[in-house]
Parts: sequence; C-alpha cells; structure tokens
Amino acid sequence: MHKFLFTVLFTLSTFFSYSQNTISYFSDAVKKNIKPYTKASNKAYEANNVKEGKDLFDSLVKNKLIGTKFDDFNLKVYKEKNVKINRINKPIFIITYSSWCVIAKGEIPALNILAKEHRNDMQIIVIFWDKKSDIKNIAHKFSDDIKVCYANENYAKDAHIIATIKHTLGFPTSIFIDENKNVVSVKHFENTIKLKTPIKQAIITSYNYFSKDINENLVNAISNNKGFTNN
Repeated sequence: MHKFLFTVLFTLSTFFSYSQNTISYFSDAVKKNIKPYTKASNKAYEANNVKEGKDLFDSLVKNKLIGTKFDDFNLKVYKEKNVKINRINKPIFIITYSSWCVIAKGEIPALNILAKEHRNDMQIIVIFWDKKSDIKNIAHKFSDDIKVCYANENYAKDAHIIATIKHTLGFPTSIFIDENKNVVSVKHFENTIKLKTPIKQAIITSYNYFSKDINENLVNAISNNKGFTNN
C-alpha cells in the first residue's frame, strides 16, 4: 500500500513539474525572440519599408507571443494598493503609455466609457512608463473603473516589466489577456485623430476602435478557453 501511494505521489509530482516547465511565459518569449525581430525590423524601417516592419511585428505576435502565459507582475496602482495580475479574476486589457507622449484626443473619455460598460466582464489597466509624480496631472482623467499604474527603471522591482514591454515592444501598445492569463492579442496602435477633430467625433472614433478590438478579443478568449477545456 505504501509503495502504491509513493508511486502515485511520484507520478503526480512528475506530471505537475513537467506541466510547470512546459508553460511558456510572455516575458521569456519576448526575450527569446526580440533580437532577431529587432534586427529585421530595423532593417525594414531603414529601407523605408513600413509594411514589412508591421508584418514582422504581426508575425512575432502571432507565432511567438499569442498563447503564452502573462507573467504575474506586481503593478503599482496610482489611486489604490498594488495589485498582482493573477489576483484579477477576469480578462484584462492593458494599454501602455508614457506621460510625455501626447494621448490622442478623445481616447481617454472613450476608454472611460468602455471601462464602465465592461466593468463586470473585463478590467482595463493603463500602465505609464513613469514615476508616480510624473502622472499626477493625467491620472485623474481616467475613471475609477480603470486601474492607472506606473512603472519606471528607478523602481527596483520594475526592471523586469520595463525590460520586457517598454524597451522591446514600445508604446502605445495594447495587450489583451484572458481570465486564465493567456495572451490573446498584442497590438501597436496609433490613433490618427487630428487635433482639429471635434471632441464628440474624436470620442466616437476612439470608442469604435477600442470597442471592436475589445469585443473581438473577448470572443477569442472565450473560444480559446472552451477549446482548451474540450481538449
């Protein structure tokens, strides 16, 4: 009997150990593939081949990043206590900015509307690559339904997330993660709204852009999880 129990425990231990070792984490996938991507991407943009540069990014995302497990980062929230990614039990839509990079007209109000609409089925997180003091003039523009976070090289615990996302994928970038913390989508986005665009139209345009992206990702997240369960 003792021998049988030992065999079972050893088998389970081996299985879980193997499962953990086979998990592909987002940060590891970025680190492993970013050098060849950057080299090819720089070459494309130096040749003024914008399409090839974008295609290279899309290929990196599709073939190397989608399906990886997003790391359990500890995020510093401006108005609240720090939060760990794994403590959020629903899909997450992350958008990265920097305080010195002007956010397009209408974008923040549109995100505030979407955060309210999706407060029960998704969490929007905005990460500024700045110190806390750098975002005090902009953080208040986001609604309480959005977790406004900040990360900077000067904070020792931020070195990992900075190296992984800011200095490799750039910004503004959006990352959609399903409730199991699997990466569903990674996108560079550029809001082309002009400064002279009326504010109402700017909000509508931004809302439509992000709403389409969010709804598609929510559907993909549900579909992927069902497929995983059935297997």
